[in-house]
Amino acid sequence: MSQCSRTALLVGSNMSDLPSTMLAWTKVRNEPDGFELIEHPVPNPGPNEILVKTTSTSICGTDLHIWHWDEWSKQEVPLGTITGHETCGTIVGLGSNVTSHKLGQLVSIECHLADWTCQRCKEGNAHICENGSIFGVHTNGAFAPYFTIQATNARTTPEGLEPGYGSIQDPLGNAIHTLTGGPIEGSTIAIHGLGPIGLFAVNAAKALGAKMIIAIDWENEYRMDLAKKLGADMVLGKSHDIIAEILSATEGRGVDNSCEFSGSTAALSNAIHSTRMGGYLNVLSVYGNPNPPVPMNDLVFRYLHLKGINGRKMWSTWDIMEDLLSRNEIDIETIVTHRINWKDFQDAMRLSKNGQCGKIILDFP
Repeated sequence: MSQCSRTALLVGSNMSDLPSTMLAWTKVRNEPDGFELIEHPVPNPGPNEILVKTTSTSICGTDLHIWHWDEWSKQEVPLGTITGHETCGTIVGLGSNVTSHKLGQLVSIECHLADWTCQRCKEGNAHICENGSIFGVHTNGAFAPYFTIQATNARTTPEGLEPGYGSIQDPLGNAIHTLTGGPIEGSTIAIHGLGPIGLFAVNAAKALGAKMIIAIDWENEYRMDLAKKLGADMVLGKSHDIIAEILSATEGRGVDNSCEFSGSTAALSNAIHSTRMGGYLNVLSVYGNPNPPVPMNDLVFRYLHLKGINGRKMWSTWDIMEDLLSRNEIDIETIVTHRINWKDFQDAMRLSKNGQCGKIILDFP
C-alpha cells in the first residue's frame, strides 16, 4: 500500500500525519528476556484489516512464558516478533474492503486469528480454528504504538468503560470461558492459581451466581488477599492440605467445577482429586513442561469432564463479558493494581515475574 493510499484511508480522522516508523518491544534474542525496543515501520492495513493506535496493552501470563523463554515459547514465537496481545485502541486506518468499522472507534482485540473457512469455523467454533494463530505470539502484536489486525477481531469497547481498561477483556474472557466449561450458578467452584486470570475468575464466578468459591494459590499472600476482596469464600495456600480442605468444605464430595490457571502440575493433581464424581475440570494453563504427569486413573474413575481451554469463544464469551461490564459487575480497579508507561515494559515484566501485583496495564499516552 502506498503512502497516498494510506492517507486516503485516514481522510476525516485528523490523523493523516501518522509517523512512518515506531519503536516496539521485540523478542530478538534466544534467551530469557531477550527483548529490545527497536524501530519498525508503522504497519499498513491489508484489505481486510484495520490499523489501530494503541491505548493500552496488558501483560499476560503468556507474555511471562515468552519472557522466561521456556520450551513452549521457543517452539511458538519467532525471533523478531513484536509480542503483546491483550490490547485496545482507536481505529486510525481501514483496509480497502472494511465496511464493518469506522475511523475513531475504540476497539478491544480478540487475539485468536481464525481463517473462517475451515470446518471448525464453519460450524461456529472459530476459537478452535484448525489453521488458527495468535496475534502477538505468532505474528506481530501490540507492545507497540500501532498495530494491524483483521477487522473481524476488533470488538467495539463497551460504552462507559474507561478506554485503558479495554485491554483487560482478553484475560477476563479467558476466565469466563474457563468457568463456563462447567456449571456456575448455584455451584461450588475451585479456582487453582490466582494470577490475574484466576482473580478475574473469582470475581466473575461471584457475579455469575456461584454458591461457593474456593481460591487456591501457594504462597502469594498479595494475590490471596485480593481473592478475598473479590469474593472468595475460602482462600487456601501452602499451609493447607488443599485436597482435604476442599473435600471438608464440600461434605466430602469435591467441587462441581474446578478451573486450573496456575500451570503447576501439583495444582492439576489437586484439582483432579478434589472435583466431585462426574464433575468438571477446565484447564486454561500453559505448562512450561509440555508433558506434565497426570493421575489419569483418578480422572477416569471419578468420571471427570476434562476440557482444555484456549482463549475465548467467538463471540459468546464476549457477549457474557460485555453484559457483566455494562452492569459494573467486574471489579477492575481491584484487579488492576499497576498502570505503567509502555516504555517501562521491562520493569513491568520484572514486577509480573515477582508476583507482587494483580493485572498490569501498559499505557500508551
